[in-house]
Amino acid sequence: MKPALLDYLACPVCRGDLSLEAPSLSPHPALPRRGRDPMDLGGEIEAGELVCRSGHRYPIDRGVPRLLPPALSAASRQTAEAFGWQWQHFREMHAEYEAQFLDWIAPLPASFFRDKLVLDAGCGMGRHAYLASRFGARAVIGIDLSDAVFSAQANVRALPNVHIVQADIYNPPFRGPLFDFIYSIGVLHHLPDPEAGFRSLLRVLKPGGTIFAWVYGAENNGVVAHVIDPLRRGLTSKLPPPVLRGIAWPLAVLLEGAVRGIYQPLRSTPVFKRLPMHDYLYSLAAFSFRQNYNIVFDHLVAPTAFYLRRDDFEAWFKRSQLRDIEISWRNQNSWRGRGVLPA
Repeated sequence: MKPALLDYLACPVCRGDLSLEAPSLSPHPALPRRGRDPMDLGGEIEAGELVCRSGHRYPIDRGVPRLLPPALSAASRQTAEAFGWQWQHFREMHAEYEAQFLDWIAPLPASFFRDKLVLDAGCGMGRHAYLASRFGARAVIGIDLSDAVFSAQANVRALPNVHIVQADIYNPPFRGPLFDFIYSIGVLHHLPDPEAGFRSLLRVLKPGGTIFAWVYGAENNGVVAHVIDPLRRGLTSKLPPPVLRGIAWPLAVLLEGAVRGIYQPLRSTPVFKRLPMHDYLYSLAAFSFRQNYNIVFDHLVAPTAFYLRRDDFEAWFKRSQLRDIEISWRNQNSWRGRGVLPA
C-alpha cells in the first residue's frame, strides 16, 4: 500500500476517515521519504491497520488494505473464491493485453486516461490498472473482492501511482465522489445484482465523470446459453478449482484446434460468416494457448453469470440519468457501455 492511498480511502461501513496504526514499511525506490514528519511515510506499507472513529478496523495484508464489509452473501463469497484462485494461477502479464483492453473500452483512446483519477472496479490480477497507469492516469485504484488482489499488488507494485484495495463493489471504500473515470470489465455480470453494483460505483464518480462497463451479451450467444451456461451452473462452478483446471485443459485443446484450424484459415472466405460466434472465436487467435486456456477456465468457474440484452444493459445508464450514453456491440456477443454523470 502506497501512503498516498490514505487520501482516498474511507470506512466502507460508516464512510468515516481512516487513520493508519502500527505500519510496517518496506523500501520503494519511487517512494522516498521527503521529510521528518512522521506521517510523511516513504516506501510501501506492508502491514498495519486502518481504523475509523467508529472503531471499525481493517488489516493491511502483504501491502493490500482489506476494506471488506462485515458480512458478504454466500454468492459473493463463492464468486470471490473462484476468481481469487483463478487470478493467482493465471497471473502473468502479456503484451496482447494492451490491444485487448483498448478494444474493450473502444471508442475511448489511450489518451483518455491522461491526468485522470481512475477506478478499476474488479481489477483481478491488475493487468488493466497497469495499463491505465501507462496511458497517463494521474492515479489508478484497483478494487477486487477476491484474493486476486495479491497477484495485482505484485504486478503493479513498481508503479508509484497504482493502488490495490480488497473491497466490495457494492460498498466502495472511498471518500465520496472522487473519480474522473470508472471502468468495470467483465465483472458486473458476475454479481448477484449487476445493476445494483453499477449504481454503487456511481456514488464515487465525480459529476462530469465517465463510467464504462463491458458485460456478456444475450444476443448471438446461443452456444453459451444452451451448452456452456447450463454446464457451468450445474457442474463446473461447483468443482474445486484444481479439478476444474484439469477439465478445462482438454477443452482448451479443442478450442485451440478450432481457432487455428477452422476460424483463422477461413477468415477471408464467405464461409466464415456462417460459423457460430465467428467474430469472437476468431479474436482468440491473437492469444497464446495458455491465455485461451485461462479463458476456458474463466467461462466455467463462475458461480454466477448474467447474459444481458442490449435494451436491459442500456436501461442501467438511462435509469441512472447519465448523459452521452453510448452502447456498442463487441465481437457480436457482448456489450460495451459508457455514460457521463451530469455535472
